[in-house]
Amino acid sequence: MASDDSPSSALLRERAEWRTLLVVAAVYGLTVLTVVRYEVLTPWLAVPMLAILGAWHLSMQHEVLHGHPFKNQFLNDAIGGIPVTLWIPYLAFKKDHHEHHLSDLTNPALDNESYYVSQEQWDKAGRIRRAAWTANRTILFRMFVWTIVSTITYVLSVLKRAVRNEKSDRLAVALHVIGVAFVLYLVSLSTMPLWQFALGTLYGGRILNAIRPFPEHKYQSGVETRTAMIMAGRFMSLLMLNNNLHVAHHDEPWVPWYGYHKLMNKVNAVERAREAGLLYEGGYAEVFRKFSFKPVDSPVRERN
Repeated sequence: MASDDSPSSALLRERAEWRTLLVVAAVYGLTVLTVVRYEVLTPWLAVPMLAILGAWHLSMQHEVLHGHPFKNQFLNDAIGGIPVTLWIPYLAFKKDHHEHHLSDLTNPALDNESYYVSQEQWDKAGRIRRAAWTANRTILFRMFVWTIVSTITYVLSVLKRAVRNEKSDRLAVALHVIGVAFVLYLVSLSTMPLWQFALGTLYGGRILNAIRPFPEHKYQSGVETRTAMIMAGRFMSLLMLNNNLHVAHHDEPWVPWYGYHKLMNKVNAVERAREAGLLYEGGYAEVFRKFSFKPVDSPVRERN
C-alpha cells in the first residue's frame, strides 16, 4: 500500500474535502436531531433512523482513518473517535484496518478482517462451530447473528491487548470509555431511553454495516483479484461512502470516497472484478438474491 503522504494523495486532500465535511456534519447533526426530537419521531422512526446513521458513522470512521478530510490526522481522529455506535475503540480499529490493507487478503492467519478459517481450525472444530462458520457465509446470518458475535469478540480482543498494552491499545480503550460515557450522558439528557439508542446505533448500525463487507473479499485458487465491485444504487453508495467500489479502494486507499468513480476507470476495476467473478452489477440486491440462504463459498480457505 502506498503512503498517504504521496504527492497524489496530498493533491487530492487539497480539493473538495468539503464533501467529507458535509458527511461529518450530517452524521453528527442528524444523530443529535433524532435524539432531541425522539418524542416527535417516536421509537418507530427514531430507532431505524439511528440504525442508518450508525452505519453511516461507521463508513465515515473508515474514511477519516484513511486521512480525510484534513491533512492533520489528529483532527481526523478527533472527528472519527466520537463513539456514536458505542462499540468500536476507534484508534484500535484504525491500526487493525491499516494492517488489513497490508496483509495477504483473506488469509485467516494474516488478514485480521478475514472471515475464512484454516483447514487446521476446521479440523479441530466441533459441529456447532462448523455450522456457524458455514452459516456466516450467508448474508442474513452475517447481518443478524454474526454481528453480535463479532462485536463481542472484537471488543474482548482489544481489551486483552490493552491489558498487555499491545499496539498501545490502553490509550485507545481509555479514550473509548470516556467517549462512550460522554455520548450516553448526552443521550440521558433527552427523553430517549438508552437501550433504544443502543438498539439503533449499535445493533441496527452494525446490521446495516455488515452488508458492505460481506461480498468484499473472496479467495479463489489461482485468481489474483480477491476484491469485489458492487455497483450499488445512490442510497447504498452514499451510506457506504462508495466503499462498495472495493477494488478501487484497495488499489489506492488514500483516495477520498468521492474520487472512486474516476479511480475505478483508471485502474480498470470493473473488468478485473468481472474476470474474477466478483462483479455485482445488480448491486446489493444481487448479493441478497444469491446469498441470503446459500453460502457464498466454503468458510475454509486453502493454503496458497
